[in-house]
Amino acid sequence: MRTFIKNIIGNEPYGYQLRVAELLLGGKNVILSVPTGAGKTWASIAPFLFAKVNPQLYFPSKMIYSSPLRTLTNSIYEDVAKVFKDAKIQTGEFNEDIYFESDVIFSTIDQTLSNFLCFPLPLSQAQANINAGALIGTYLIFDEFHLLDPKRSMATTIGMLKMLGNLTRCCIMTATLEGKFMDKLKDTLENNYEIITLDDSCSDKEIIGSLFPKKNKKSIYYKDSVLNAHQIAENHQRKTIVICNRVETAQKIYREVIALKEKAHILTAVDKNNIICLHSRFFNEDRKKTEVRLKELFGKESDANEQAILIATQIIEAGMDLSCDIMHTEISPINSFLQRAGRCARFANQTGTIFIYDVLDSMDRVSLNIAIEEEDKKEINKINNKFLPYEESECSQALLEIKNHDTLDGDIPKTMIENISKTSSNDLIRQMSLNSSGGFNQGKIKESWESCNKNFYRDTIRDIQSVDVILINNEMIREINRFPFRYQSLSIYKWSLVGWLTKILKGEGPMELEDGDWLSMELKEPNNIFLENDEDQKFELKRIQPENIKHLSNQVFLNVKYFGYDRDFGLNWQYEESFENPSPRNEKVEKEDTFKPLTKDTFYEHNMGLIGAFEKEFLPKLDFTFKALSDYLQLSDFSKKKFIEIIKLMIILHDYGKLNGSWQKPIQKYQFLKDGASKEILAHTDFDKNSRRDVELGKEAGLTKRPSHAGVGAYVSQEIIEDIYDNDFLKSSISMAIARHHSALSVSYPDFKINPDNYTEMQRLLTEFNCEIELEKENFRGNLEGFETDWYGERIAYLFFVRILRLCDQKATSNLRNYIN
Repeated sequence: MRTFIKNIIGNEPYGYQLRVAELLLGGKNVILSVPTGAGKTWASIAPFLFAKVNPQLYFPSKMIYSSPLRTLTNSIYEDVAKVFKDAKIQTGEFNEDIYFESDVIFSTIDQTLSNFLCFPLPLSQAQANINAGALIGTYLIFDEFHLLDPKRSMATTIGMLKMLGNLTRCCIMTATLEGKFMDKLKDTLENNYEIITLDDSCSDKEIIGSLFPKKNKKSIYYKDSVLNAHQIAENHQRKTIVICNRVETAQKIYREVIALKEKAHILTAVDKNNIICLHSRFFNEDRKKTEVRLKELFGKESDANEQAILIATQIIEAGMDLSCDIMHTEISPINSFLQRAGRCARFANQTGTIFIYDVLDSMDRVSLNIAIEEEDKKEINKINNKFLPYEESECSQALLEIKNHDTLDGDIPKTMIENISKTSSNDLIRQMSLNSSGGFNQGKIKESWESCNKNFYRDTIRDIQSVDVILINNEMIREINRFPFRYQSLSIYKWSLVGWLTKILKGEGPMELEDGDWLSMELKEPNNIFLENDEDQKFELKRIQPENIKHLSNQVFLNVKYFGYDRDFGLNWQYEESFENPSPRNEKVEKEDTFKPLTKDTFYEHNMGLIGAFEKEFLPKLDFTFKALSDYLQLSDFSKKKFIEIIKLMIILHDYGKLNGSWQKPIQKYQFLKDGASKEILAHTDFDKNSRRDVELGKEAGLTKRPSHAGVGAYVSQEIIEDIYDNDFLKSSISMAIARHHSALSVSYPDFKINPDNYTEMQRLLTEFNCEIELEKENFRGNLEGFETDWYGERIAYLFFVRILRLCDQKATSNLRNYIN
C-alpha cells in the first residue's frame, strides 16, 4: 500500500494516509479531519484505486466523490482523471454521467443527494427512481463536510448514511469540524466509523509543519467599514486576494478596482491583466483559463514579485492551492472564514495580513436598530438579506469571536471553533436528530421517495436554491429541444434571477422587452409521446410566463437580447455592452444518435437483450453489493446465485403486459401497415416520431391508445415472488420495480387478457431459464399491493432492483445487438 500511494502522489505517504487505507479496506468507515492542503483527497481515493487493482479485496467497485462546491469538484476531478482516465464529472454545468453509471464519479452534493431523494436534478420525474440505486454498494466520499448546511444537506447526508447502513463504505472529510461534534457524529452513524486526525500522529504533524502557523504568520484586523476598492488599493502588497460573499459584490468591486487603475492612475505597479475576477457565473472554458492563470500568479511556484489582485467569492475557499500576502474578506461564519484564511500565507515561510469587513455600513446599522425598535420585520429581513448566502446570526457570532484575536497563530483557529460551537453547534447533532420522523431528515427522505418532486430540494439539500442558466438566441431553440445539455450553463441563486427577471419586466433593464418577445424559457415534457419509447429524453422549450417566475425549475434558458456575459466579470443583466453572447457548446455533447428511430425487436429478443445487458454491464461489479444487501435484508441464505436468479426473473416478467391483446394488436398492426411484416410478438416497432408517414400510420394503428403495460408484470410477480422466495420485502421491491420501470409513481395495472399464442413467447423465456411457473393470463384492472411496511430498507431494496431494470431496458432498447448473440 505504501508503494502504491507513493506512486500516485509522487512522495512518501503520511502515516495517517496509510491508516485511512487500512481502516477502509478492513471494513471500517472513516471520519477524517486534517488541515487544508495535508493530502486528505488522495488519502480517501487511494484505497479505492488499490482495491481496483486487487479485486480479491471486499470493497465497492464504484466510487462517488461529493463536494459542496462546483469549483472544488472540478479541480479534484481534473487531478484524479490524470490517474483514472475513465472518471466522470456530474455537476450542474457538466452532465457527463446523468445516470451515475461510471465507476468513478465526481459530483456536487446537490447531485448526489437529489439522486438518493428520487428527484435527480438533470432527469425528469418519470425517470426519478433510476439514480438512487447508484449509491447502493458504492464507496461514498464526502469532502468539506463542514461546509454543508446543518439543517439540510448535512442532516440529509447523515440520514442517508444511517439508512444505507452497511450498503456503502464511506469517508467523511473535514478541515474544521470541532472534536466533540465528530465524536457525536461517530456515535450517531454507528456503522463502524473511526475518527482520524493529525493528533494521532506526531510525526505527521512535524512533517506538515508549514501548515501550522508560526508566530505572526497571519495577522488579522477588523475594519469598521464595508469592503471597497479604495481599501484594497491602499493596502495592496504584491499578492492580494479579495473574497466577497455575493457575486454582485465581486463584480462591482472588480469594476471599481479596474476604474481606479485606468482613471485614477492608482495601482500602477499591477498589470491590468493581473486584476482578475472569479465566481460561479463564468463559463467553463473561461473559468479554466482563469484558474490556470491564478495558479501562475498565486500558486506555490509563482513569481513572488509579480503583482496581482484576485477578487472572488467563496468558491475559492476550498480546492484551490493559492496564497496571498494581503487578504480582504467580508465576514462569514467561522468555518467559512477559516477556510478563506487558509488562502493567506498558505505556503511555508510566508506571512500575511487579513482584513475583515462587515457587510452592513453605518447607515444600515442605524436603519436596523430603528427597525428592531419598531418591530418592522420586513425592514429587518431586507437588511439582514445583505448577509446572504449566510445567516446574520452566524456571521455576527464569528465577528464577535474574531475581534478577540489579532492573529491566527497556533491553536487559535481551533479555539475559535470551540468557542463558537458552545453557543451554536454544541447541540447540533441532537437538533438534527429531532428534525423529522426518524431524525436527520429521514421523514423528508421517505416523503421525497413517494412524490419524486424537486420541491423537496429546499428542505433537504439547500435553502439557497441555485438555478442553472443557459444563454440562447432564437436560432438555438430547435437544437436544444433535441439536445438539452449541448450548451454550457452557469449557476445563479434562484432569487437573484427572479429579481433580474422582475426588474426587466418592469422596464428597469438596459433593453426594453419587445412586445411578443420572450425573456426566459424552461424545458417541459411534451404530451405527444408514444409510450413504448418513454425512456428517451424528450423536451420542448416553453416560455416562462411572468406569473410563474417565482417558481423557476432548476434549469432556465435566458434570451441573450436582455442578458449579458463578459469574460472578465461573467453573467449579468446590467451591462448592455456584454449582451448577445450565447452559451458556448459543452466540450462533451450528446451523441448524435440520441434521438434515432426505434429499432424493431421481438418480445423474446428484447428480454434476452436485457439479460445480456445485466450480465455485461452490472453483474461483474455486484459482488460487494450482493453480500452487503443479503446482510442488510437479513437474508442469510441468499447467495449471489439467488440474486442473479431473482434479477433475471424480474427481467423476464417486466414486459409481460406487452403480451396483453390490447397492447400487442396495435403494435402488430402498425408494423404490418408499414412494411407488411408478419405478426411477430413484438416489444418495439421501428416507429420514427420525426417521420410524418410513421406518425400517420401510428394513428391509424392506434399506437397511442395502447394501455400501460408495466403494471401487468408487477401484478403477476407479486404471487410468483412470494411463492418462490417467501419474503415480503423481495415481493414488494421486485413487483414495484417492474411497475415503475417506465414511470416512478405507478401503482396500478390495467385490464389484461393474454391469448395462448402470445403466452407462448413468455413460456419460451421461462423454459430457457428453468422457471417452472404458470402466470395469470387474465384479470380486471386494480391497484398493486405496494410496499409491505414503512421500513426504509424495503424501499432501498426496490431502488436497487429498479435501477438495474431501467438501465438494462434503456441499453437493450437503444443498442440491442450489443447485448444479444
